[in-house]
This record gives sequence, structure tokens and C-alpha cells, in this order.
Amino acid sequence: MSKVILNGNNINYRRVGKGRDLVFVHGLAANHAFWGVEILLKLTRNYRVTVFDLRGHGYSDMPASGYTATDMAGDLLGLMDELEIHKATIIGHSFGGLVALQFAVTHPERVTSLVIADTRVHSLQPTNCPRDWPNGKVALKRLWDLGLNIPEDEADSGIWLLERLAQSEWREARDKLKGSPLFMPYSNLGSGARSAERWLRLLAETTARKDLTTFNGPHAEQLTSLSQKTLAIYGEYSTLTASIQGLQQYLPNCETSIVEQAGHFHPLSKPKLFRIRVQQFLDEIEAEEDLSQVPVLKCISSN
Repeated sequence: MSKVILNGNNINYRRVGKGRDLVFVHGLAANHAFWGVEILLKLTRNYRVTVFDLRGHGYSDMPASGYTATDMAGDLLGLMDELEIHKATIIGHSFGGLVALQFAVTHPERVTSLVIADTRVHSLQPTNCPRDWPNGKVALKRLWDLGLNIPEDEADSGIWLLERLAQSEWREARDKLKGSPLFMPYSNLGSGARSAERWLRLLAETTARKDLTTFNGPHAEQLTSLSQKTLAIYGEYSTLTASIQGLQQYLPNCETSIVEQAGHFHPLSKPKLFRIRVQQFLDEIEAEEDLSQVPVLKCISSN
């Protein structure tokens, strides 16, 4: 791993492989290791892959403020400048997808294409209340049975759950959610415990809670300006139906894909399926580019 100072903060990153650039942006309460070996290893054979820790996450610095999608997009720009990445496909999960979209509307010339994985786009889905979840009755009963009494009108249910499950007393509940669409991170192995501790500290000691629960990301009208091909990939049991429908409506060049039998964290629970779908998307783009470069033969009349 390496570090670079961006906007006054040390940002932890790693770059592997050769070829066209892919930059991965993880979501809240995670780190660069979210993109596991199953996703990254094969992609590095044909692409130059960059992963990094968002500010306040992993081994990056935790400043007192600056946790909006705009702030994070500024770090992404700085990282690409520092590493001399002129243009890249940006792949983001959850809040990382919001960062990718914000980056794309402010720096479209730096984006080849986009992969948006289970992202809540605030301008398209202002709230994520449990009462509005497509599978709300089943999901809420499962959570309540575990003692996670999330209010049905909690507008930022994702942050609520990430905060509760980060606490050590909920370790058993986390284990019981493994393998279900409600699966949450913070594995007891590896960096999971550290990620949980960092997330709780981030919410307690910085402006992150305020920054993340107020309006974040691009306005719907800004999305209409994006011409890059975009893959919006969401879990079958995602609570973010309004966001994927909005992306279909506002992004001119957006295709969608649903990961069956999976929820919000499908890149973790179904990494092979996620990687295959992303690879197919990238292959389609390259095939179209190859076709566009084939010279057109003009027929000349003999008359």
C-alpha cells in the first residue's frame, strides 16, 4: 500500500495491473479491501486497477470535517491527478457510487464509463425509510427478531444499521445475518473489527453524520448531462428501488442489472457474479469502440 497527501490528508491507495484504468470507490464503514480478490484478481490481468480508502476510512486520515460526496470526489480527482490517470472507468458501491456520480458530473472528461452498485442517489431517493422498503415486512421482522428495533420512519436506515451493527454487543446479530439479503460487513476476521471501530469514531468525532445525512451528490438534472455508458447494478432485495429507477430515467446511456438472491452488499456476498457482470459491461464498451474504428468502405458507381 502507498499513501499520498490529497487536500491536506493522507489517503491510502493501491494500484495493480496494466491496461485501461479502473478506479474502485468503496462505501461507508468499509475500506479498499471491500473489493476482494474474487473481483480484483482477474481484472488486473487486463486493466490497471486502483483502490483506495476514503477519508476517515481504512488507513486514510480522519479530518474533523469534509465528508460530503463533493469532498470525496475532490479526493478522487486529486488521486487521479497524482497517479497521472487521465481517464478511467469509475466503479462505486453504495456511497462510493454517489461519489462516482458527483465526480462524473463535475469532471466528465475524466470518466470513460461508470458502474454504480446499489447506490442511494439522494436527489432521486431523498429518504430510505424501512416502511418504504420493497421487502419491508420480511426484513423488519428479521431485524426486530434480532433486537434491532429500527424505526419505520428512519430516513437514513443504512447509516442507522451500520452504526448499530458496528457496536461490539451486536456481533452475534451480525453473524446471524450472514448469508441473508440483510448481510452487513464487519467480519470478525481481518479488518472487520477495525472498520467497525473507525466507523463509530468517525460518527462521534467528526462532522460525518451531518455531512452524510444532508443532501449529497448530484441533482437529477445534472445526471442528464452524462453521456458515458453506465451500468447500474443492484441486488434483488435492495431497498433502493427508487434510485435505480431514477438512474434509468435520468441517465441517457444507462443499463441495469439485478443480482438475484442478494441485497445491498452483493459485491461482498456474490463477488463472482458482480465481477462477471462488470467484465461483460467493459467488454461491450471495448467491442463498440473497436467497431467504431472500422473504416467504412464507400461504393463508387461505375456509371
